[in-house]
Amino acid sequence: MIILEHIYHARQAEYLIAIIGLFGFIAFWRVLNGPSAKPRTATVAARSFADRLAGFLAPADVMFHPGHGWARIDSADTVTIGMDDFAAKLLGSADSISLPKPGSKVKQGSLGWGFKTDSRVIHMLAPVEGEVTEINEAVAGSPATAFEDPYGSGWLFKVRSANLTSNTKNMIPSTMVGQWLEGLRQALYSRSESMSGAPMYADGGEPVRGIAKAVDPEMWDELAREFFLTK
Repeated sequence: MIILEHIYHARQAEYLIAIIGLFGFIAFWRVLNGPSAKPRTATVAARSFADRLAGFLAPADVMFHPGHGWARIDSADTVTIGMDDFAAKLLGSADSISLPKPGSKVKQGSLGWGFKTDSRVIHMLAPVEGEVTEINEAVAGSPATAFEDPYGSGWLFKVRSANLTSNTKNMIPSTMVGQWLEGLRQALYSRSESMSGAPMYADGGEPVRGIAKAVDPEMWDELAREFFLTK
């Protein structure tokens, strides 16, 4: 019994030492990494190739609307809205952007924002409905950010919605995003002849930026109707 009691106390001491060591390691790790370290938003350059489908960036944490807007859920009733990489590559750039005002309401499938580029006005559809709570002032002042980092610092505005569940039913199913983007890639490729032979894909197969700039205004209206679902 005395021997067993000694073994029991020895085991207790071992567990106590292990626990102290664990807490000491945690404290050391926090000091090593800094108490104020915060996760950084990934940029286009930092995103992995695994986020690319059919040559377009397609992060798994966003939902895609057929009109090429995306929505990222922030909370139970709030989402961040932006345009997808397909739209960014198709347009290439914009001189200015028109965003909805905070307090205004947008409707899924209706006009959400617009770009002006080379005297053309390009409208895009809102991917969800709800009240606009915040706009990205950086993008409002410099639309280039929306094209350089469409899923990160190039987000457009935030929406509070009471119908997120019903809205998601009209988004592209996550299992179908790759197939959807591949269909778009093929549709663009099939139009290469009508785009005056303009290059559509860079070396390596990635779509070039500003594809739409190679077409005349009449053809652009047709492209906008087809890809952005606007009239």
